[in-house]
Amino acid sequence: MKPIAVLCILLSFAFLFTACAGNGPAATEKTTAPSEAGEPAETAEAGEPAETAEPETTELVSQAQVDRRAFQVYEDHPELTPVDLGSPALLPISEDMGQEYLDRITFLCDSPTYWLWPYGMLKGGDDSTQLWTGPEGTMTLAYQGSYEIYDPFDKVERPIREVVELHKPDIMVIALGINGISFMDEEYFTAEYTDLVTSIQEISPDTILLLQSIYPITPAYRYWGDITNVMITEANSWILKIAEEHGCRYLDTFSCLVAQDGNAKEELMMSDGLHPNKDGLAEVLTYIRTHGYQEKN
Repeated sequence: MKPIAVLCILLSFAFLFTACAGNGPAATEKTTAPSEAGEPAETAEAGEPAETAEPETTELVSQAQVDRRAFQVYEDHPELTPVDLGSPALLPISEDMGQEYLDRITFLCDSPTYWLWPYGMLKGGDDSTQLWTGPEGTMTLAYQGSYEIYDPFDKVERPIREVVELHKPDIMVIALGINGISFMDEEYFTAEYTDLVTSIQEISPDTILLLQSIYPITPAYRYWGDITNVMITEANSWILKIAEEHGCRYLDTFSCLVAQDGNAKEELMMSDGLHPNKDGLAEVLTYIRTHGYQEKN
């Protein structure tokens, strides 16, 4: 074969190889670029559809609304049970729902939340009907099946279920549990809490139930050791699980009162180490207002 013919054949093979290489991995890699959360992926070639990943995008948007303020506390204190930030029951950050939203809420609570009433932080002040608890200003979860609470509408003591039947709250925040975790294991605690939740759902199916975390405490609490924040965060995980299993939503108010040392912020607590002071309860109400229940959630 003549040298010129051989040269032409070699040049033809080189041209074909180069053309094919343009459709290989190097070209594919620049078709799409990684996108920021919530932004569409870029396309390098006009007319080519961008790669879509709707489930992932939805997850990114949802996770962007999760309140992570206590994340570092749990990182620094692995003895605490962290809140499950991926739980579908966890109420994420919302727009500020305002005073009108707070005025829709009834609090079924023990003493740490009871102080909303004497501090005058609820609609109606001393005559508020938003707070339901025992006549002593507290109640114990373990006795929820038979305990009588103070009905603020007519100042009569009645069983919880009777008061629910009479008044059928719009939104109810259940803020219970601190009185009991020193002697209630998970099975006992969960059984009593679940009985209360399912009873309310049966009596008043239109009531929106929000299960609230137990607040943190400080070492100043006189029963410190019998009750600790390790126990409280564990019990909060039980409450979150109940919310998941029974179609309720969960308010992680623990996170707005906890300090970096894993205990409650002293400046937000009364000297007894158990009850939030007025500033602490204002933080709780702000949290509730900015982690509001919305029908689309």
